[in-house]
Amino acid sequence: MSAAASRPVLTVRGVELGSGRPKVIVPLTDAHDSSLIAAAKRIAASRTDMVEWRVDRYAARDDNTKVVAMAERIHQIIGDRPLLFTPRTKHEGSDWNPPGDSYRDIIADACASGHVDMVDVQYLNPAVKRCFEAARAHRVPIIASSHDFSGTPRAAEIADRLDAMASLGADIAKIAVMPRKPADVAALLEATAVAAQSSKVPLMTMSMGPLGVVSRLAGQVFGSCATFATLGGEGSAPGQLPLDEVLAVMDLLGRDL
Repeated sequence: MSAAASRPVLTVRGVELGSGRPKVIVPLTDAHDSSLIAAAKRIAASRTDMVEWRVDRYAARDDNTKVVAMAERIHQIIGDRPLLFTPRTKHEGSDWNPPGDSYRDIIADACASGHVDMVDVQYLNPAVKRCFEAARAHRVPIIASSHDFSGTPRAAEIADRLDAMASLGADIAKIAVMPRKPADVAALLEATAVAAQSSKVPLMTMSMGPLGVVSRLAGQVFGSCATFATLGGEGSAPGQLPLDEVLAVMDLLGRDL
């Protein structure tokens, strides 16, 4: 049995994360209703496997009623594709700085609505455990995430953090780091390969920016279950490539490992 065949799998709306080629996720990053709906329609007509809504980019992000209504509209448009709900904060690459319990509340309301299929929870957020509880209450799978825009930790530290996310109860453990030299990209890939050997949950890892592009394209070799791509619009993180190019490279990589 190959290493890939023994990796854990999370199935969401029929999409198997951790099995076969890495699944491709296209983010919705538009601020206003009309452009957001138009972008969702373009994505619905594409070959992407999943859709991420970066709700922190939404102009009405502080109005939970409007957020839930828009999540419902997006879900209707994209059909059977899983919708990942991601409220990113200022500490991890956004300009959103939610006050008080707002971060936990927006996650709780989205999960309670029944209109999101997965939720991204920042592992280092002080409300992480309460966010997990809110998602679990409504049986919404959780991606625990950690983003480092300043550099790349040592491979051992990356692997330890992935393990800690799984131990906390995440359904998928995600890390994105910023490389400053080629060795940083190698560290991220090494950590992924090491963690994938024993992880009880699927992993999602990437090295950002132009230097880290290889990590977004060859994840299946090292044990990453998904990657992000763009579709004629702004990406949600540095280094994301157009969807068609990502799928073409994955086709070239060929067989499941």
